[in-house]
Amino acid sequence: MSKAYRVLVGLNYPPDRRVEPGTVVTNLPEPSLKWLLAQGYVEPVADQAAPPKATPPTPTVASNPAAGEEDAEDGEDIPDRPIREAY
Repeated sequence: MSKAYRVLVGLNYPPDRRVEPGTVVTNLPEPSLKWLLAQGYVEPVADQAAPPKATPPTPTVASNPAAGEEDAEDGEDIPDRPIREAY
């Protein structure tokens, strides 16, 4: 098993991976470990059975009640209209 490291700052590394602070990983590129440790970007963690797997954040989708969705309070439809920003 590879050595586990706790990420202390957000890191991008090949191929197309992103980990956030606090994540424990075992798949950091071997050639980068020396400088990642020296810069304080990662720290070794005690051996553990299975480090938590890094999971990407779940995107949230905001609903737009002004886009023809039903109004939850009185059940009436709200007509389609553009959203205007306040200045």
